Amino acid sequence: MAKKKPLSHFSPVFSNKYWANENAYLSYFYCQYEKEVKSTPQGKKQWGRKRGLYTWDVERALDRDLETKVAPIYEKLLIPEELIPSERIVWSQFLMSQLVRTPTFIRYETAGIRYETAGKEKWGIDNEPLHDRVGCTECGDLYYIANRDWYLLIAYEDDYFVRSDNPVLLSGFVEESKTCLYYPLTPKVCFVACSMPNDWPVFTYKPKNTYGHRMDKGAAHILNFHLARAASESLIISPGCKGEIADRMFGDILGKYPQPPFTLHSPSNDDVEQAYISINEIMNYTDGLEYPSWKPFEAEPFYSSGV
Repeated sequence: MAKKKPLSHFSPVFSNKYWANENAYLSYFYCQYEKEVKSTPQGKKQWGRKRGLYTWDVERALDRDLETKVAPIYEKLLIPEELIPSERIVWSQFLMSQLVRTPTFIRYETAGIRYETAGKEKWGIDNEPLHDRVGCTECGDLYYIANRDWYLLIAYEDDYFVRSDNPVLLSGFVEESKTCLYYPLTPKVCFVACSMPNDWPVFTYKPKNTYGHRMDKGAAHILNFHLARAASESLIISPGCKGEIADRMFGDILGKYPQPPFTLHSPSNDDVEQAYISINEIMNYTDGLEYPSWKPFEAEPFYSSGV
């Protein structure tokens, strides 16, 4: 009997649990048969996983070498308690892994064709990457997250954040100073690695303390719009948050423009514009669609002056 492929947890249970009540999450998902977005309860361990995304070795390594280290850091962020530099690197490693271990980035929905494989096929590239893109503490690009100023967005008392199957929302290439990274930690708290000034000294900058920022009423839904649009095919909300806004917004825009695979390129200042075009072409070629040009956005907070 052939050995089953691993049931890969691209969004770990320890990070999803905050969206569940005692029994389940409420998931909005695109139904392939009825061709529309539906909502249904899903068990605490049933969402955020897909069989065969990567090998057993990668699945075990993520659990052993990364997630066991990240779980207590996750809790420290929610206290909030300031992280030491080594913890900032591990947290940044986790966020980078969350960008590249998703069904969107790996793209098994399209007959096993990866975005990376499709791009190499389209442009005739035959060299292989030096390592799997699941994040490593030696990766220099981690400093593009670790050495940004960080904020915690706090949703208004009646508002909430969603968790999508592309759990990290990146507004552009991580190498660009103006890029923001968003990662909801709970339905009420969203982590932000902020945009920085153009002259930001990436590798020597000492980030400011992490502060909370209370959002105005309705502001979280603006971010939810982008989170839902950048999903692949599903997201979760807390069961008590279901209502007209959720049904209408998620029904209309879920997965309309999945999170672009920005980590396929590491552009310099001179070729950023061409890199955006390239990513758009890779997505169109792989998915058989015509996505519009990526429109970067940024929700508050912006960077603070005085770097």
